[in-house]
Amino acid sequence: MYSWKRPKMGGIALALLAVVIGIGILVVPAVEAQQQASALFSVVTGNVRFMNKGDASWQKAQVGMRVTEGADVVAEPGSNAELRLPDGSTVLVAENTRFIVNKLDFDSQNRMKESFFHLATGKLRAIVSKAAASLVAARQNNFAITTPTAVAAVRGTTLYAIFDSATGSTSFMCTEGTAVIQVMVNGRPQTVTISAGQVTTVASGQAPSAPAPPTPAQQAAITSPNVATTGAGTSVLNAPVTQISVPSAASVTVTVQQAIAAAPPGTPPSTAPALAGPPIVTVQPTPLTATDLSPKK
Repeated sequence: MYSWKRPKMGGIALALLAVVIGIGILVVPAVEAQQQASALFSVVTGNVRFMNKGDASWQKAQVGMRVTEGADVVAEPGSNAELRLPDGSTVLVAENTRFIVNKLDFDSQNRMKESFFHLATGKLRAIVSKAAASLVAARQNNFAITTPTAVAAVRGTTLYAIFDSATGSTSFMCTEGTAVIQVMVNGRPQTVTISAGQVTTVASGQAPSAPAPPTPAQQAAITSPNVATTGAGTSVLNAPVTQISVPSAASVTVTVQQAIAAAPPGTPPSTAPALAGPPIVTVQPTPLTATDLSPKK
């Protein structure tokens, strides 16, 4: 009588199986590495340099190059750049600016989970994509800009952040949407919400100023592509990476969640509509395709 029996594997079959399993073990980490989120330089003007986490030296930024979580980015005098995130959100970088890509987490469909940027000196403008803004509004993701003195949880969609490393003063201005600003004063959180067309300033060790429409001089200075720098600012631009103090991404997540939970409602500006303001990057970006925005392979 014929009976079903499990066939015995010969030496060749066992060897092939071992090879297949080995390849599988090697491929899994590679696939995970390919899925690491990155931001693409879509505009570069002048001398912009960056160093991804783990790199031993700076690279000169060029259109199409990518930065990953932990990257250190510096725009020298007379230079600026735009970084395009996987979901179409952008971070525009003014001259005399240094910032760290503190967290860059997107899912397999390029939907933002968390994006944190730490501004060590200079000026950034964040434009959160409409799709990401809707997730932010539903509290399904977090987008934040931190400075040495404040945390701004961007609720959508356009926020300017300026940090003067010489004075320790931070300014935030919304031109669309809202942002929640939190500062620790004597160990206690102080929180304000700014709406489109409003600005708040945070002096070192002080609570944020009451949201208010910017003066013409403030608006011109905030939206200008120029950033005045002093000896202190120059020192920050050129300081060793180890001297740039960056809050942990985990602590930023907690702060953002606490700030949003405690945030007072935003008040519409008493004067006219949202401020448009000229872009801080003067060169138009090259149109990008879906392939350009997908995780680097």
